[in-house]
Amino acid sequence: MPDEGTCVGRSVCDEVTMEPYFDLVGFAAVATSDFPGSEVYGLADHGGMPGLDKQLARAGIAWRTLFEGSHEEGAAAVAPLLFSLSEAWADGHRRLLEWVAEHGTYTSSLLLLATPLPIDEVAARLACRLDAMLSEEMNVLLRFFDPRVFEALLGVLDAQRKEAFLGVADGWWYFDRRGALVAQPSRCAACDEHTVPLRLTATQEFALLAASEPDQVAEQLAALVPEPWRKVSLPQRADFLERHIADARRIGLTSTRDLTLYCGIALLEGEDFCATAKWRPLLGAVQRGEMDFSSALAQS
Repeated sequence: MPDEGTCVGRSVCDEVTMEPYFDLVGFAAVATSDFPGSEVYGLADHGGMPGLDKQLARAGIAWRTLFEGSHEEGAAAVAPLLFSLSEAWADGHRRLLEWVAEHGTYTSSLLLLATPLPIDEVAARLACRLDAMLSEEMNVLLRFFDPRVFEALLGVLDAQRKEAFLGVADGWWYFDRRGALVAQPSRCAACDEHTVPLRLTATQEFALLAASEPDQVAEQLAALVPEPWRKVSLPQRADFLERHIADARRIGLTSTRDLTLYCGIALLEGEDFCATAKWRPLLGAVQRGEMDFSSALAQS
């Protein structure tokens, strides 16, 4: 492999530009109007948005942690925090809303919901949804407040359990991996119909794990080739991973390590590296089963 940081051919290693963060001020205004009698809340992963508690305190906006009263109560730095966007918008805290948008659009750390319930009841209902049980009868913390987990979870629950899970609010929104806001309709139930803990089958567990693979690759790329990965704009990262993970699978690569290395080569040598005279025969041999990917790397 070439020296770290070199880019040849079609490459994503361009100059870093300012990212287009979501207009949370405009969203708060519209959502507050569209859901009269409801409060619009943010549910944030404090681990992905460090300093949020201080920003909320500075603006005088009340917040709740979903870990309060649980065995996770001491983990404030990584706790999910619930706070009112409606209050922030009504009180004119534009800088707070802009800060939340800047730190929440691309960090997979923010859900939004509209509900007529008061904040303490919302927090209590959401806290119940942290409890899940795996097929081996193992209790786990369900990180549904991570939009990536939230999106994957909605894809594996049956219609009845999905409706019950979402029954905290009359509307949910989350940011996908490209930073686009996705709406999830729901109906706020007068009495919570969600069953605690949420029991997951082995098939559902596997689907949730498979959905997290691009995020595992992204995390490893940030450690393996930090500078080239940093230069990929945040909105483009999801598409980059989707393209090259698919290409890697087509030649038979399956492990997270190999998928990461394949994507790393695309960062260092350009996105068309697989068509070059150096790599085409090596990858062809890997696809035919004549050598493994580690051997191809050693000969590159």
